[in-house]
Amino acid sequence: MSQPLIGTAYQEALKALAEQVARAYREDCCSFHVSAGLIQGNTMIAVTATFDATGTECWVPLALGGDPWTDERRVRIEHDARAVISQRLSIEEGVAYIVRQYMRGVLDGYR
Repeated sequence: MSQPLIGTAYQEALKALAEQVARAYREDCCSFHVSAGLIQGNTMIAVTATFDATGTECWVPLALGGDPWTDERRVRIEHDARAVISQRLSIEEGVAYIVRQYMRGVLDGYR
């Protein structure tokens, strides 16, 4: 069953990127950096998160829209992506802690 949309295409793209990064983070558990740039003959934006240790790359496309591509726009998109990803990974770490605690209790029952 698919998740309901949370809003605009921009919000959905950032959410999708955060989900990709969370999956990769569970596997790679290392730092990453975010970048945004033009692709497809300068007709679309790619927002990319690349893991430093493994080179694993997660990315989503965004429509260029009517706004011009500027350094300010790139910086804003990268900032927004980092903020969404950071919150998603914070949740991921909290869930991992809860699962660890629960599994410790389950395994303690088999001593």
